[in-house]
Amino acid sequence: MPLLDLVTPWAAARGASDATRAMHQLLERHAAVLERIRRQRAPHLEALPLTTDPAVLARAAARAADASFSQQLRDAEQAAARLGADLPHSTVLVAGSDEGEAVLPLPGAPPLVVLFLDREPDNTALLLAQVRGQTAITRWGASDSAAILRDTSQTTWDSWELTRTVPLREWIYAVGVAIHLSHAVFPATPTHRLIGLRRGEVGRLRERERTLNALLTPDLDESGLGLVLRWLVSETPAAMRTYQGTVIPPGAGRYLAWRLTADRVARVGVREALRLPA
Repeated sequence: MPLLDLVTPWAAARGASDATRAMHQLLERHAAVLERIRRQRAPHLEALPLTTDPAVLARAAARAADASFSQQLRDAEQAAARLGADLPHSTVLVAGSDEGEAVLPLPGAPPLVVLFLDREPDNTALLLAQVRGQTAITRWGASDSAAILRDTSQTTWDSWELTRTVPLREWIYAVGVAIHLSHAVFPATPTHRLIGLRRGEVGRLRERERTLNALLTPDLDESGLGLVLRWLVSETPAAMRTYQGTVIPPGAGRYLAWRLTADRVARVGVREALRLPA
């Protein structure tokens, strides 16, 4: 797994005697990769917001320089590949100053899994994020995947555009299979961590599962950015997660995705489930 560390050189550039020049050179050198990340992470900004907070940057740089962490990332990638997520890709390490998940999958040429090292408090969460990203680029980009994206006219990955035409069912399915693959790679990890929730939150979602599933079902065959934000983005404001008088709890979509894909994964295995139609 090629590993592109952009955290260490960014920290070095920030501390250089001519920091402005050093940062400019670094941004120019990796302009193509950073622009791909910006278009999906922060399309409303002119440049990707890399962190300038000394404390945040120092912690991220220490993590990026940790040889054992790099090896753990490679081990996770190889384990996921043995289980079916076998699309070659590069993992890019960055540290941002925006909000968002720890992982940004970028299917396309070349496929990238972008990890934001400032987003998670421990390495385990980042390793899980790596596997989720690897699942996504395989689901959306592998030549033998039946993901709906392969039947669209779009040739360049743009999730913002795809949400307009690709039904919510496909997004939910991809998230669910990613959780099951993460479990297969890290079988000792508690379910709530695989889903990205606290333990008590899973119990509360289980109690409300029937009601939430009834709200989700009519949305599955519809498309639109609002549906993805409502069900799959925890940072979405509560007002945008309110549907038919009910505030959809953060993480509810991920929980339901895990539940909705469980039978298929159990029946055909994660390798086949990853590639079958949603």
